[in-house]
Amino acid sequence: MFFTLARIIQSLILPPSGLLILMAIGFLIVGKKRILGVLCIASGFILLYGVCINPVSTALIKPLESAYPPLRDTEKIDARAIVVLGGGVRDVSWLGLEAQPGFYSLERMVKGVELYEKTHLPLMFVGGSGDPARPDLKEATAMAHTAMSLGVPGRDIRIENNARNTLESARALKRVLDGDRIILVTSAYHMKRAVAFFKKQGFDVIPAPTGYFEERRPLTGYSFIPGIDNLYASSAALSEYLSYRWYALRGDL
Repeated sequence: MFFTLARIIQSLILPPSGLLILMAIGFLIVGKKRILGVLCIASGFILLYGVCINPVSTALIKPLESAYPPLRDTEKIDARAIVVLGGGVRDVSWLGLEAQPGFYSLERMVKGVELYEKTHLPLMFVGGSGDPARPDLKEATAMAHTAMSLGVPGRDIRIENNARNTLESARALKRVLDGDRIILVTSAYHMKRAVAFFKKQGFDVIPAPTGYFEERRPLTGYSFIPGIDNLYASSAALSEYLSYRWYALRGDL
């Protein structure tokens, strides 16, 4: 129950929902409290525009994605396994297909397969369903099936598909790997918090970030045109900052 409530609250706080709610409040009260209403509407509009343009999304996401460098040298790595964290799953049963890895899961799975081909370490996919409305869809299972379709032998794949978030993933793997050295694969913006969780559980972590939002691009007039990719990046970054602070206060990091 708490997990579901936390997800709902987070969705309502983060953009665009939180900013739309702020503007809606402004429209509701502007008749009686004009100054406060106009302030809410204007603030919501300005902030929504801000998180949708590249300079702002870059400022938010870049510090997270630069927390750990890309993993380049894999020749001398001594690790127990490659751990790939789930990042969503898609229900495409309406097409007669099994569940597919979501966008983030797919990026992470591809990186995991790439590292497997270089190191031949066991691949461990971790993640149940982070969506309270679809508890039957398993991120780890979808990633594992896709990895096998790409040629990874089933004997080299392990699955943990009950954890609903990164903290539960770290705790679940502690029971399996008991704090060994692992290569940890997740999205670059998510790596700082993921590493902190796994280190808290006693793991020796080798970060392997992937799926970067940020890219080198010149600052032009086009940079100030709102775009959905910028909104995704801003929302993902704000979610990470909010989650990191919350779990730090709870002592889970």
